[in-house]
Amino acid sequence: MKIPLLFLIFSILSLLFVDIFGVIVTAHNFDTDDNSTFLTFMNMILIENRLINHSLIDGSTNASKSLSNNNIENINEIIDDILVSEDSLLIDSDQFYNNTIIATMMANLGDEVLRKYGYAFGIPSNIMLNMNFSLASTIEMNGSNAVDTDNHSSHDSIELGNQPVKLKDKSQYDNALETSIMMIEIYEKELEPKDITFGENNSVPFLKESLHELKDNIENISQPSKIMEIVHGKVHPNLQLAFNLTLKQ
Repeated sequence: MKIPLLFLIFSILSLLFVDIFGVIVTAHNFDTDDNSTFLTFMNMILIENRLINHSLIDGSTNASKSLSNNNIENINEIIDDILVSEDSLLIDSDQFYNNTIIATMMANLGDEVLRKYGYAFGIPSNIMLNMNFSLASTIEMNGSNAVDTDNHSSHDSIELGNQPVKLKDKSQYDNALETSIMMIEIYEKELEPKDITFGENNSVPFLKESLHELKDNIENISQPSKIMEIVHGKVHPNLQLAFNLTLKQ
């Protein structure tokens, strides 16, 4: 049974605490479908809503209010993109939620981590998504010469190793971290098997390890090239092996 897309959008938005309306294009190497694309959009909205709630709790500073405004703008962009795609997205309720669709959505969220974390350091998304490690490392070394992002209102100094690092966009860093946290939650709730006996398929426990490694490295503000290494070299391959995801031709 096909579900009207707008009905799904507003049903989910009705559960949020913030009254908001709202182009983010997910880039990845896996075949996707309308179901996984729609799930990705919905989880991106939920992530932004979490970040808004965090800002409201810590709403005493102008920085918190600025971050909250950035999150609202991000939701507006996501909803705009969904509305633009309405005529082409067909959601099938009979096959809307299975492991393959959820795993593909997880791969999309991994791309979002790369995109947001890159933006936080001023590294364009095409470098992060296309595994351009050498160029990412060059930008890391140049530091202040990194490319600025559209939302660069907050330049916060944070320790990276023993050296202070000036983020180009703190809100993008927060989004990358929250996305990595949600990926772990989705895995534990939807994908982690009840039977802990994996036989010869080690990709499932390796996937869990890689998701926690991703979150830990974002929390420790590792270099963007390290985040690329984890997503491209561990998260995506283990998703592919564990859930038989197919690559785009």
